[in-house]
Parts: sequence; C-alpha cells; structure tokens
Amino acid sequence: MKLISAKFQNFRLLRDLRLDFSTSDNKKLTVIRASNESGKTTILNALQWALYGDDALPEKGKEHRLFPIDLDIPEGRAIPISVQVDFEKPASELNRNKTTRYRLIRSVEETTEGQKQNPKIELFELTELGADPMPRPEAWVERELLPLNLRQVFFTDGDRALAFIAAGDKKKQVQEAIQSLLGLDVIESAQNHLKHTTSGLRKDSKNISSDKDLEKIVKELDEIEKNTERLENESENFQRQLQQVDQSLTDIDRNIESALLKGDQEDLNRRLKRSDTELKKVRNQEKKLRSEHSQLFRKPPLFRDLLAPVLEQSLEQLDELHDQGKLPRTTIPVLEEWLTGVTCICGESLDPNSEDGQRHRQHIEKLISESREADDLQKCLIDLYYGSLVLNPKDVTDDQLWIAEYKKILRDHDELETQRVELEKELAALEVQFEAIGDTNIQVLQDTKQNYISHRNRLNDTLMEHEREIARLTERNRSLAATHKNLTTQQRRGKRIAARLDVTSDIEQILKNSYNRITNEELQKVSRLMNTLFLEMIGADVEQGAIIQKAEISPGFNIRVYGPNERTLDPEIDLNGASRRALTVAFILALTKVSEVIAPNVIDTPLGMMDGFVKRSVLKITIQESSQLILFLTRSEIKDCEDIIADEAGRVITITNSAHYPTILVNDPHINEPQAIRCECQDLGECVICKRRTDIEVEIQSES
Repeated sequence: MKLISAKFQNFRLLRDLRLDFSTSDNKKLTVIRASNESGKTTILNALQWALYGDDALPEKGKEHRLFPIDLDIPEGRAIPISVQVDFEKPASELNRNKTTRYRLIRSVEETTEGQKQNPKIELFELTELGADPMPRPEAWVERELLPLNLRQVFFTDGDRALAFIAAGDKKKQVQEAIQSLLGLDVIESAQNHLKHTTSGLRKDSKNISSDKDLEKIVKELDEIEKNTERLENESENFQRQLQQVDQSLTDIDRNIESALLKGDQEDLNRRLKRSDTELKKVRNQEKKLRSEHSQLFRKPPLFRDLLAPVLEQSLEQLDELHDQGKLPRTTIPVLEEWLTGVTCICGESLDPNSEDGQRHRQHIEKLISESREADDLQKCLIDLYYGSLVLNPKDVTDDQLWIAEYKKILRDHDELETQRVELEKELAALEVQFEAIGDTNIQVLQDTKQNYISHRNRLNDTLMEHEREIARLTERNRSLAATHKNLTTQQRRGKRIAARLDVTSDIEQILKNSYNRITNEELQKVSRLMNTLFLEMIGADVEQGAIIQKAEISPGFNIRVYGPNERTLDPEIDLNGASRRALTVAFILALTKVSEVIAPNVIDTPLGMMDGFVKRSVLKITIQESSQLILFLTRSEIKDCEDIIADEAGRVITITNSAHYPTILVNDPHINEPQAIRCECQDLGECVICKRRTDIEVEIQSES
C-alpha cells in the first residue's frame, strides 16, 4: 500500500487542506515541513482516523472533538467533517508490479456539544473511466488494509515513539506487531479453529454407536483440552509476572549500584560482581566436569582395562591359532571383489570372455564356495580374532589408559574445587563488608530483592509443574486419540469421522511447524536487522568498545539492549533520547523489511532530540529501508540535513498556522481563524505565505 494524496475538511486545524505524497521508488521521501502547533500531529491523527475510525483517535474518540476549536457556529448545529485518502495497493500478492488505485472517504457530523452523528465510510476503485463505488467498504478496509494493531508501526508520533521499548505493556505491543506482520496471528486463529473442529468431530463420534467407552473417551478428551488450555493461559500469565519480577530485580540492582557509587564502596561493588562472575564460571566448569566423570564409566576403555589379564591370555591363544594357519583371514569379500574386475591380484586374466579368464573365475568361485562351507566354530573364532584386535592391551599407550583419563578428571576437579572454595570465601568476605556498610536504604533494598527472588523461584516452580502437567495431558491425549480412532473406525459412519480427524490433525501439525519456523527463523531475522540498523544509526563501533554493544528481540518478544560484558541496559534510563528514538525506528524498519509488507512509514518529528551524526544517519537509513516515507519535520530537525532532503525527497510541502501572524509569520495570510495552510514552496526555501521572522525579530515583536 502507498498513499497518493489526502484531503481534509474541518478536522480540527485542517479546515481545507490537501496533501500529495511521493510514490516514486527512486524518490520515496515526502517531507512535510511544519513548526510546532501547525498541524503535524493533527494530520497524523486524521490519516489514522480515515483508515481505522475512532479506534485510532486518543481515548478511542471519546470526548475527543474533531471540528475546529474556533469555528463560530450556532449552538446545536452539526458540522460536516471528512478525510479523503487516495492510495494504491498491489492488484494481488502474486503480481505486485500491477497496482489498483482506491479512494477512501470517512465522514461524520459533529455538534458543538461534541455529539457525533451520521458516521459514514465510502470506498471507490479509481479507473480511467471514473470512480466505481465498492460494496461493504468497512469489511474491505478491515480485510485488505493494515490491521489496527499495526497502526503504531506505520503511523508513529516521535514523542510517543517509545511505546515498543518503554515500560508497561511493551512486550504485548512488540508481540502483536511481530505476529501481525509475520502472519502469526493468522496461524493462531487457524489453530484455534481446528481445535474447535476437532472437538466437534469427537462429539459427533459419540452418536455413531451405543459404545459407552467411546462416550467416556470423548468426554475425557474434552476435559484434557480444557485443562491444557487453562494451564497454558496460566503459564502465560506466570511468564508475564516473571518478566515484571525480573524488571523489578533489575531496578533494585540498579538502585543498589547507584547507592554504592561512593569512594571505596564503588570498588567493593566491582569486586563483588567480579567474584560472583568468576564463581558462576567455576561452578559451570564443575558441572561440566561432573558430566564428563559420569560418562567416563560408560566408555569402552574401562572395560578393556578391567579385562586386560583375561584378554591377554585369550589373545595369546588366538594368535597361536592364527600363526598355525587355523584362523585364515576372511577371504570371501576379497575374492568377490576380484570377480568385479578383469584382472586378478596376481596378474592373471579374469576376463569372462576369454577361456583363461573363465577358468580362473571358476577357480575363485570354487574357493568362495569352499570358504562358505567352513564350520561355525571356525567362523566364530575368526570373527573373535579380528574383532578383538582393538582390545589388545599391548597396543595401548599409558596416556590412553582409562585410569589416566580418570586421574586427569580428578586432578581438574581438585583444582576447580580449590578455586571454588577460595572464591566462595572471597565472596562471603565481600558480602560481610557489604552488609557492614550500614546503609539502611541498601538493607531495605536487599530484603526486597530477596523477596523478589523468592517470588521468582515460586513462579519458576509453578511453571515447571504446569509444564509437567501439560506434558502428561498431551501424552494422555495422544493415547486416548489413538483409542478413539480404533473404536470409531469400527463403525461405518465412524470411518468418515476418523478420516476427517486425521486430516485435521495433519493440518494442525503443519500449522504448528509453520508457527515454530516463523517464530524461530523470522524473529531472528528481525532481531539481527534491527541490531544492524540501530548500531549503524547511532554510530556504535562494537570492536572499539562502544557503550552500546547490541540490541535484540528475545524469544519472549522483549526488545533488549546490551552494553560491555553482556550487561543489560534499560532503554528508558541508560539510553539517551536520540538512541531511544533510533532504536524504535530501527525496530519498525526491520519488522517491515523482513515481513516484505509494502506500506508507508508516516512519522511525526522522528529526528527530535537528535543532532549531528545520529540525525543524518537515522534519516539516511530510514529513507533507504522504507518503501514509502512521509516525515513531519520541524525546521530544527531539518537543519544539517538539507542536502539529504534535496537529494532524496520526491516532494517537499510546507504547512503554516495562520494564527502565527504577526508574532512568527512576516506576512498577513488574511485568514481570521486559526487554520493550517499550505504554501506553494516546492523546496526548503520560503515564500510570501511561509516567510518567518528570525529569532531576534520574534523576541523584539514579543516585547513590543
């Protein structure tokens, strides 16, 4: 989808305004230059209202007046308000080169008391012959245009651009955006539909016979399905609680760290962290070594070394039989291999087309036949002889002995145990020093931290119990489903139901596999691209030890940022305003790019709080990664980026508020009420309408 133009009538400050957007693939950028209070946010809201209705307005339109605030109208009179949007979208998913143009008009009448009446939405297909009205426009818009939960992805207010990374319900917003653009919500809907279908088919199967067992199975399967769904919902709730607890623990650790950043306390805090990290490392090494120690008792060298005395005697006897010629090597595979060629290993001919070759081949075949007639005992001895060669203790060096490997593991274990004991002592001593600081606030924080840790442990235990119960129910469901199928197929009518259940099960498995693949593979693609774009935007050189090392989207749909040594950074606290904006823009661009959705990115004041390198970098990358980019920029945001806009913008529009005369505007626009007006400027210059006073002139004007 690409926006072509928009026309606004009586939508707050937009009394009569038309905008045309660049749809060129080479000049993807449209810049709408406007100062504060000139209608930027109003245009953004009006576009969203046209596409999504009242749900896109602040507070979903409740108590949100649409008509112009200074409009002088009689009390009780209704004012017509409308927004018209022309757009184009691919004619089909299979042919994206061919597009169809549409016109969407949303209108309503609003009284001075704020009551809305006669809401209407119209949709037309634009052709060379005119505009053809389309039936049921609401359904078409909901089905064909961008979903409501993707509104913040494609229509972004820079001042509220932190919705995806700020505290609160950020995970849910990230998850909904990713699921919608990658099609996961469609798969989930299909999975739920199949569950209901399966349940319905099983209920139907109860009526095919009077078998009470079948009825009991269907009833238990229904109970299993309900319990599984309940446990999964509870587990999801526990996961959310865990994330909140982890966030609280992070906040507490940060508060403790801040309180300790005083003189020697700062050094003590660093030593505590270092000792804790080293202790975790040693414990992990011990855990790995214990696993190796356990595996050591299952390895063949142990059995070889334990049986060495017996093996030596047995091998001596086998060698003696071999030396006496009683244990010839197995010749059949060798002789059979000779027969595949035309020349024997001795040089004689084995050509089946010659007389000598035929004679030699007959001789070899006779040898093969005789070898096959060897008695079973000799064959066993031959196999035993050759199979036991690898167990010969005489061929094993000292460092290959099982006891040597065992001693090495014990030696490594003793060293690690010594390190662990020393680190535990060091950590305990540091903690004693830490507790001796005597700061009451820190002690309270420590107690609170322990409470959160206990709560986290309880949540984890509950989650594990739920997982075990879900696994048990899943296994029971599988067993009952098999029994249900056997009983059902015994009836003629039941065979059809069983066949439909099989098909439903197969489709469920396909959807599950698709969901897992998209989640695992596509989510990683979004995460990697977001990280690349973000680091490039802020100029973070990881190899040079930048403060920000990495950004990622976790499997749990959380956007995380990491500093040196994998330290987690809080985007709200540890990132400056420019980096937070850049991270949000990087997420939006990465998600749009990976999903291959063609849609406009409409962003209000994206370069606020930025200057220098970051501002130019964010602008360049956003232009590069968008399929259509519409930016509302103030003059301060444009500063230092004029050359980029001149090269990349397919259209530059300047919007001015008539009410800014005479304080800010030089010339009188001859409009009595506040209104967003568009001048004829096609670039970043000035004309009679938009010419503004300098800062000094504004200051003098205000004083006078």
